[in-house]
Amino acid sequence: MPLSKKEILFCLLNGFLIGIANLIPGVSGGTFALILGLYDRLITAITSLNLETIKVSLALVFGFWKEDVRKRFAEEMKRIDFWFLVFLGIGLLLSVVSGAKLIQFLLQNYPQATLALFIGLIFPSLAVPYKLIEKHSLVVWLFLIPGILLTIVPSFFMGDTTGSENPLIAFLTGAVAISAMILPGISGSYIMLVLGEYQIVIGKLSTILEPSSIVFLGAFGIGCLLGLLIFTHFVKWLFLKYKSHTMTFLLGLILGSFFILWPFKDYANGQAIVGRSGEVKRDIQIATAKNVFPKDFTEAQIPLAALALGLLLGFGLNRLESLQEKK
Repeated sequence: MPLSKKEILFCLLNGFLIGIANLIPGVSGGTFALILGLYDRLITAITSLNLETIKVSLALVFGFWKEDVRKRFAEEMKRIDFWFLVFLGIGLLLSVVSGAKLIQFLLQNYPQATLALFIGLIFPSLAVPYKLIEKHSLVVWLFLIPGILLTIVPSFFMGDTTGSENPLIAFLTGAVAISAMILPGISGSYIMLVLGEYQIVIGKLSTILEPSSIVFLGAFGIGCLLGLLIFTHFVKWLFLKYKSHTMTFLLGLILGSFFILWPFKDYANGQAIVGRSGEVKRDIQIATAKNVFPKDFTEAQIPLAALALGLLLGFGLNRLESLQEKK
């Protein structure tokens, strides 16, 4: 196996955490990929996929008995960091399968404590992207501002846009949404809400066998694929040319996500988006609710305890990232 048992364990655990992040309102998997120190490696692995990868894979399918074909395939998998992506993906899938219902239950019944826990979890880990900022000039730190604003400003436009069932709009929505998911601090569903397409996509998934739904979702999927390939190359280019500026901007995105994670909200005024099973999606309701202050200290006690627990877990994440650096 190209990866050691320790590396496999780290990939599975990190994938699990990245998957959990995707279940939290206003947070993306990119957030945890960044604070775990995996963001650069993940972007590099995705951008390594090309036509040669497809060619070598097809050659293996039709000529797996040939030693030179197997050798070229093994070399290609090493080049694209294949096993890293595989075990990270397995961990992500496990988190979605095992953690989705738990997170939804916690958000439904204990939203304040759950959101406070995640603020605590993320905050200490901001040290990881901070360490990757190589220059500390005023110009570099000014890039915090657009990062913070890009996370917060869209929340003021939720529900103001009416969606469209046009396949071209679906294609563009997929490309933009998947690009947002790559960025720390912004979830794809968050952007789809701003564009007015979230409920339409949910509705099409509920009628997935209908011709119109197949066309719409097909266009959406192609948009996601192209958006992923194009945007990851753009991010990689930014890392190569403007690493400090880019990392500061990404740090701003995470700081801005704390606005969405603020535990005290007027939940009743959040958007009541209905899921495929007819339930109101609590994560969307939270992400679109107005932030308020706690009524009294009693209301804040449990969230403060959850925040403290999150801080302890956050320092644990820092320790995990440090162990990976020493491996």
